[in-house]
Amino acid sequence: MKTLMAIAPSPRRGGNSDLLINEFCRAAEDAGWRIDLVRVNDLKIKPCQACDACAKDGRCIVQDDMQAIYSRVIESDAMVVASPITFGSVNAQLKAFIDRFQCWWHAKYNLKTPFIPDDAKHPGFFICVGAIKRDAFCENALLIVKVFFHNINHKLAGQIAFRGYDEKGEIAKDPEALAKAYQAGKDFIASIS
Repeated sequence: MKTLMAIAPSPRRGGNSDLLINEFCRAAEDAGWRIDLVRVNDLKIKPCQACDACAKDGRCIVQDDMQAIYSRVIESDAMVVASPITFGSVNAQLKAFIDRFQCWWHAKYNLKTPFIPDDAKHPGFFICVGAIKRDAFCENALLIVKVFFHNINHKLAGQIAFRGYDEKGEIAKDPEALAKAYQAGKDFIASIS
């Protein structure tokens, strides 16, 4: 059984990005995939300390919940990330999570021993949701996620943006948006299976 790692960084359980990633994952489950859901806000993780100790072997020396995450990423077959937009970008929880993959950057570029082989290029998908209806805010977040995927040897295979949703769970009142997230998950899984 293939595994989809679902990165849900929102601190609001039942919030808009939570509801959207759940629909996306439901489509993957319906296609026979196992879901490995990571609620980033529930993890005990410190920000990257920029100590560069990972430059020696590609491994982070900070002992916290991220240590278990690295192996789960390696074991997964694909990834979906859903982030609320905060101040025009991904939220703080997701950014701290991404920054802790600095060790993987060293493994890939300095040590030439990436944890996921360069030719593997696991597929990734990005969902963003925010209150502002302007494109630029999701585009900023998308650039960060693209760089993250590139550095951990994932390839952006799709994206979807939902704009104009601010209140917690507001998107639940929009069945078309939820159906769109489900269809995005269905299409993503079909394209990589």
